[in-house]
Amino acid sequence: MTATLSFDIEEFDFPIERGHNICEEEQFNISREGLDYIISTLKERDIKATFYITANFAEHNTDLIDKIVENGHEIASHDYYHSMVARSQAPESKLLLEKISKQTIYGYRAPRLSSESSSSLFDAGYKYNSSVNPTWIPGRYNNLKSPRAPYYEDNLLIYPVSVAYPIRIPLFWLSLHLFPFNVYKILARTALKHDNNIHLYFHPWEFSDGIRNRQYGIPSYISKTSGHLLRKRFEQLLNWLISIDVRLTTTRDYLGLEK
Repeated sequence: MTATLSFDIEEFDFPIERGHNICEEEQFNISREGLDYIISTLKERDIKATFYITANFAEHNTDLIDKIVENGHEIASHDYYHSMVARSQAPESKLLLEKISKQTIYGYRAPRLSSESSSSLFDAGYKYNSSVNPTWIPGRYNNLKSPRAPYYEDNLLIYPVSVAYPIRIPLFWLSLHLFPFNVYKILARTALKHDNNIHLYFHPWEFSDGIRNRQYGIPSYISKTSGHLLRKRFEQLLNWLISIDVRLTTTRDYLGLEK
């Protein structure tokens, strides 16, 4: 069994979506705090992961990009900006991330898992797209008919994130906040048993105690389980996966793409 861990590295613009002001420097600082924790926690366990990074974040935080690369992780694109009002700049993001990281960028994930043309991503040089959550999230998307396993669309490999089996309960970042840990493990086991793989994703800002600040307008069902409390649960998750002999690797490696 394998697991691919991934992290969406972006400007912490969650408050802006809810009408709260937060300057760009503060957005970066919240994400930097969580990212530092993620890098060190993975290093302690010799785990490799995939980091989907906005070009804007990378441009302003090159020291952390260097650290990600030095630790053997995969860099992928999270487009150029994370803002809801920003237009997609997937080709430009790929070029800048390659320049900064000195890695070939194979993967793409759209902000908020929005839809993006597979043909345009393929033409831009991407090998895979990880923007599909094959479940139903009210008000966001309905992908209940989408395949659970990797599949091709217009020559581009689509690598969905994981859901439970047979009922497609999402196993994404929010689920680790909401479900008791033992329940989350049961759901994750169904995906591992059915798919022989599990694909999970999180955000650095979730691991920052700073997001408990009420001025950010984070709903209590997220903030009350974030920061140090989520760190504890995340480490439980990693230790559990290791204990049941799950091989944790990058998406690039799992999909058999060149390094």
